[in-house]
Amino acid sequence: MADERRQLHLGFTIWPTGFHPAAWRLDGAQTDGNSNPRLLREAARTAERGKFDFFFIGDRVVGLTSSQFAAPNEVLRPEALTLASHLAAVTENLGFVATVNTTYAEPYNVARSLATIDHLSGGRIGLNVVTGKNEEAARNFSREHHWDNDRRYDWATEFIEVLQGLWDSWEDDARIADRANGIFVDENRVHALNYAGEFLQVAGPLNVERPVQGQIPLVNAGASERSRELGARFSDIKFTNSSTLGLEGAIASYADLKSRLPKYGRAPQDQAIIPGTAVYVRESAAAAHEHYRELQSLLLARGNVNVEKLGAELGLDLTGLDLEAPIDDVADVRQASDQGRIIIDKARELFGHERVTVREVNLSFTRGSWFLEIVGDPSHVADTLEEWFERRAADGFMIFPPTMPEGLDAFVDLVIPELQRRGLFRTEYTSSTLRGHFGLKRPANRYELAAEGAR
Repeated sequence: MADERRQLHLGFTIWPTGFHPAAWRLDGAQTDGNSNPRLLREAARTAERGKFDFFFIGDRVVGLTSSQFAAPNEVLRPEALTLASHLAAVTENLGFVATVNTTYAEPYNVARSLATIDHLSGGRIGLNVVTGKNEEAARNFSREHHWDNDRRYDWATEFIEVLQGLWDSWEDDARIADRANGIFVDENRVHALNYAGEFLQVAGPLNVERPVQGQIPLVNAGASERSRELGARFSDIKFTNSSTLGLEGAIASYADLKSRLPKYGRAPQDQAIIPGTAVYVRESAAAAHEHYRELQSLLLARGNVNVEKLGAELGLDLTGLDLEAPIDDVADVRQASDQGRIIIDKARELFGHERVTVREVNLSFTRGSWFLEIVGDPSHVADTLEEWFERRAADGFMIFPPTMPEGLDAFVDLVIPELQRRGLFRTEYTSSTLRGHFGLKRPANRYELAAEGAR
């Protein structure tokens, strides 16, 4: 992030059957993506071919079959740290961000696993900290209740403090391997942590050397006040759904997040703001809209149609209307709210025709509540990403391909070259670590700093 010309950052997030919940229903689609090692490895290699900064692996500690209609990839989830380690072995430069639910984890184990992966990957692992939203998770971990938001974030704060303390518990040159004197480790350079918080008491030291990156980059998401403050204090990357706010709303959100950093002694360039974006791209706009319409036509109503909610957003009474009728034929859209007219116009843009049905408006509204959706040819996609980037609504984007592996291939083969042609994105890796991809300095060890200060 210290380059003369600011360049955007790109992450790819793996939803193995595609981000669109009906993608697995397409003819020839692979339905076993969550457990298909070839697909997962090829996705990592494709992301590296596209020079992505990182490959993002979400995680969830529940398997709720009721999620299958709106988010089938949330029903089956490969464990993130295991998958990151596997995929790092088949790539050379691509970073990986693995998700850990800190509410149901122990920091010593997590610190140890991440430090190990960082060494095995040559410094390419990052951690996405989540606190979890599912009440059902508690019963998977011998608890009666899921903690409330404040307790989860209080715990997460201590969790991160322990992680960072453990990663510093070995100074960089603690393993001296002095053959002449038979001393393998300088015990004065290995430190007990002796962390004593409200929730966590961890002695340390870690039994893995300090990570290649010194401190492993941290990511967090969420728009709550606690999430924003946690991110301002600790996160190197803030993953957001601010794209759902529209461009002006995303600009305001970006400014708010950056304004919080000085409170913690950090500069704006110390944190990258990365909104999620679903991209439907084909060589022509017509083909992209056709692809979008095909996917939307395969969605089942269950979990994806809420006419009452849509009507409230549009400011129109849609009760009893024919979902397959063009909305202009069955409702007076001139009476829609300002926000409602934006929603209807967005549906027209995404579906690629003026006479959108009630069902189509509902589907574009429902899917758009996840992340910004872009449908079009490579130039249109690049135009949109460039505008958001240049206007400081984002430092980059988390790309959600609607289908796999075709959606990722299309972005890499069509959009990446256009971004490179515009000078917005790298043509080659200039770093081999995740910190390096983001222009983040390797932090000094706290004990070494203390010793220097005492001299």
